Amino acid sequence: MDPIRDQLDAVVATGVPGAVALAVGRDGRVEAAAGFADLRTGEVLTVDDRFRIGSVTKIFVAALVLQLVAEGLLDLDGDAAPFAEGITIRQLLNHTSGLQDWVGDVVEFFEPYRRDLGHRFGLTPHEQLQLVLEKPREFAPGEGWAYHGSNYLVLRLVVEETTGMTLREALRERVLEPLSLERTDFVEGPLRGDCARGYLPADNPLLPGASEPVDVTEIDVPFHEAGGGVVSTPAEIARMLRAQLRGELLPDRLRTEMLSPVESDWQETDRYGLGIGEITALMGRQRSPCGPAWGHIGFSLGYTAVALSSEDGERQVVICANGSPSTVSTSESFWDATGRLAWRLYCI
Repeated sequence: MDPIRDQLDAVVATGVPGAVALAVGRDGRVEAAAGFADLRTGEVLTVDDRFRIGSVTKIFVAALVLQLVAEGLLDLDGDAAPFAEGITIRQLLNHTSGLQDWVGDVVEFFEPYRRDLGHRFGLTPHEQLQLVLEKPREFAPGEGWAYHGSNYLVLRLVVEETTGMTLREALRERVLEPLSLERTDFVEGPLRGDCARGYLPADNPLLPGASEPVDVTEIDVPFHEAGGGVVSTPAEIARMLRAQLRGELLPDRLRTEMLSPVESDWQETDRYGLGIGEITALMGRQRSPCGPAWGHIGFSLGYTAVALSSEDGERQVVICANGSPSTVSTSESFWDATGRLAWRLYCI
């Protein structure tokens, strides 16, 4: 246990306030926490703390969408009209739609928050979609690959139209409650409750000028929605991954579809399936010595998450931090330390 704790301490030493690591497999369970949940009060981080999990949310949303496909309520290769005509559900799930994001320059987007951290974001999902549709498509549907949250914005609207529920209600009824994920929820707007506080470093480009880490827990930004709005614990993320990869939520034919990836030209995954990616190196740096994992990396304002599973669902590794590295040098050191820890746990 000591070497793993030392490696977790090394992750925190790169500049994040705290981090939790969990590994679950046939040989049992290893978990540890280091650092602080709240820098103001000095509250220590624990393995039971909740975190925003960023794009790891896509695993949850994809499971829900594929359940609707299994029930015949959606067609995987059917049109996503009226929300995105000429684009299929599959193309939204695996980011081959060609849709661009409605947000342009992120630093510019944060300008009102620099004037007032309590600024409230006002656009509804339908209004966000309208801005997406006003932009030219990056490529014809199915003719390329580009990771954009707009795909999951459309999927949110499709789910709500199909089920007559909000996305939160549908996730709770179809995914969270069946798996007894009692500490997992879909949260829009400011984050409140029993969660680790989330921080940006003082030298961050979005909210610059601080002399100490910036608490961004309760900032209301739109990046915490259909593609990134879930709040969870490492243990419950691992439970979700295990269920998804072991076929507990989907029939075999759709599990096969989920794990039929396309090439993905970016640092986070080698190939991308339906809401889940094949990963051999974390952010293109530390490489797995024991073969690929399936999962997702999640970035959220003030939080970072890594969720990995073996293809058979027999082992999972989850690492959550309540901070975001901002400069190139701190990002590289963070991902080197996190990669060493992740692959050590995964390859046990």
